Amino acid sequence: MLYFHGGRDPDEVWATYLVVSPIAMDLAKYVPPMFAAQLPPQMSTGLTAYPLPPLPERVASRRWLESVARARDDDLLAGGQIEPADMQRLVLAVTEAAQSYSALYADWAARMPQPEPEPLPEVDVDDLFYSVMSDRDKVGKLAKLLGTLRYAVEGADRQAAAEAGGEVRKLGRHLDAKYRVDALLGAAQQPGAEAWTLAQLYVERAYKIAAEDYAALSALETRIRALEQARGQEGR
Repeated sequence: MLYFHGGRDPDEVWATYLVVSPIAMDLAKYVPPMFAAQLPPQMSTGLTAYPLPPLPERVASRRWLESVARARDDDLLAGGQIEPADMQRLVLAVTEAAQSYSALYADWAARMPQPEPEPLPEVDVDDLFYSVMSDRDKVGKLAKLLGTLRYAVEGADRQAAAEAGGEVRKLGRHLDAKYRVDALLGAAQQPGAEAWTLAQLYVERAYKIAAEDYAALSALETRIRALEQARGQEGR
């Protein structure tokens, strides 16, 4: 808060509040052109400190200002004596005080410790791509990944199989549970012709679901269950 004592009567106290903004603002942009010219100069220069009200108003006393400043944890600035009727001198005094206070703030801000920049989150391009694909396209991609995975499994290339399996899991996160990607992946990771046939049946099933061809699902489900049961019995 900035205050002045009256030139003729020192007991008179006139005050305004200096708003210090970290961002420069030109108030003239926010008022109609016909009123912008009437703004005091300090209100339309883009300064980071400006008075509200634009010109000091008479307040109860300096003691009252001290009480308010203490309660609000505000600075209290003494501007000296001024003749309230001398508008030009009053505007100049407020402008100079605002500029000085703004400079003090800028100096303080420059000495503030700068926060460490936060690293930008890593963007997984595949995840982003999968999020905008249709289910039909996702199933098509799943079929291609399945082929890569089976080639790695049959060739006993563990690293390639692990990478392909990870890609299938990543894609599976973008498909509803009804596609049973985990079951498909489990079959595709097993060696043998029966496991490969089962994985292909799961892919065919996924295509039917994506196309909403539910009438053809019953026969597929029967073949899948029969093959799973046969493989389960062989494993005993």
